[in-house]
Amino acid sequence: MAAGNDDEELRKAIAASLAEQPAADENADIQRAIEASTTPQDLNALTAAEQDKLTIEQMNAINDEIQSNQAMVGDRVGVAAALAGEYDGNANAGFARGIAELDGKYASLRRVRKDGNCFYRGFLYRYLEHLCELQAGRGAGAPHPELERVRGVVRASKAKILSVDYEETAIDMFWEMLVEVLDDVPKTTLDQWHAKMNEEHGVAMHIVWFCRVLSAAQIKLNADRFAPFVMDETGAADVAEFCRREVEPVNHECEQVQIIALTEMLEIPVAIEYLDGSGTPSKLVFPEGASPVVNLLYRPGHYDILYEE
Repeated sequence: MAAGNDDEELRKAIAASLAEQPAADENADIQRAIEASTTPQDLNALTAAEQDKLTIEQMNAINDEIQSNQAMVGDRVGVAAALAGEYDGNANAGFARGIAELDGKYASLRRVRKDGNCFYRGFLYRYLEHLCELQAGRGAGAPHPELERVRGVVRASKAKILSVDYEETAIDMFWEMLVEVLDDVPKTTLDQWHAKMNEEHGVAMHIVWFCRVLSAAQIKLNADRFAPFVMDETGAADVAEFCRREVEPVNHECEQVQIIALTEMLEIPVAIEYLDGSGTPSKLVFPEGASPVVNLLYRPGHYDILYEE
């Protein structure tokens, strides 16, 4: 399918999670008001719609800059080499100690683009990379048992998603793309997988968004268990509203509830190292007691991939 068609279908599928844009004539009026605002205090004179449009334009400019300067998923580099410059001169010596400890514990780090999708992209990249490694070790033989297992989980996920009121026409293409990616693992090299995950507006964008649907579906399927957390912390009226606001929108950052839901839905554990400047990084494993192959580094607002070997 052509990239242009894919993009259009993606926009349609997630339209319900995005704010409607003003009409063309209203856009022109808003644009003129924004251009007339030349000093900080002028912002107070803008209407709510004008301020929203200004925010959208600023965010689009930031996203354009990120896209032009950051790969979706970078190459592997040493942990200290990747992070030292970022915290160079930081008055909090705890960051330097934490980086040194991580550098001794992990062989390398792979940066993930900072666009709000970093958890889902990093999680998916590392797990599929692991599947490619497992399958490569078997040669041209039968699919690895873990590949067979996750294929079954993803195929079965469609019925679960539809059971919580998603429209089949809205999610079918994205589900099929993830199924196809998994089916292609036996003939996918690591270099090919890396290239696929770095294609702008390609398959990667679609399967990353589908991970949001998987997470949202798991939350809705277990509404009684998740409701106290999402409603108390976000003020959402119910889990459906929480999913519309916090899970489904593209580029919306992932929090602990979404992580728990996705790892449960796919039955893929993940370990997260938290670097916060306190010195020794803290580590969380979902579910507790598991032995994950996916290790991520979290700093406020962002995730990168860590490698033990």
